[in-house]
Amino acid sequence: MAFIHGPVAESFEREVAATLREFERDLRQAWPGGVECSGDGRYRISDGTLVLDIEAHATGTRRLGPLELPQLSARYRFAGGDEAARRRLLARLDRAMQRGGG
Repeated sequence: MAFIHGPVAESFEREVAATLREFERDLRQAWPGGVECSGDGRYRISDGTLVLDIEAHATGTRRLGPLELPQLSARYRFAGGDEAARRRLLARLDRAMQRGGG
């Protein structure tokens, strides 16, 4: 996950090192009881008037020496709310999905 620098757009795409199962687990960890899943890598998070729809799909594996990392392409689309609300929601998701150290 990339951390937030500058304004948070209403729509953007990210590459994520995770399986769909890991991605959903991390979303639910960040937003317990607030993640709707409609299948096929489609998720919705609602926070007051702000709604975030995410569509994720596997794009293969990235190899770093002997290490293989599953890759997803995730499309984020916000509706309602303002830029500050988008920033808060995304920061919460990023913290829950952060991996590794450093």
